[in-house]
Amino acid sequence: MPTATTSSVKRERLRRGMTQQDLAEKCAEAGVSVDESHISRIERGIYSPRPRLRAVLAGLLGLDVDDFERDAA
Repeated sequence: MPTATTSSVKRERLRRGMTQQDLAEKCAEAGVSVDESHISRIERGIYSPRPRLRAVLAGLLGLDVDDFERDAA
């Protein structure tokens, strides 16, 4: 089930005009290899990203990494 943070991931990705593939590529450039299906699962709340990916997503999308921590609990 989507959470506030997973919804924020999608909202901020779209606000920046990025596709899921674009975001996956930017994550890879930042040193975390993911594909667009991985991004989709995060946005739908099916998968909670690991700490390194949380930090990269937060940085790329201007989100607070602590929000991911609360959602993972």
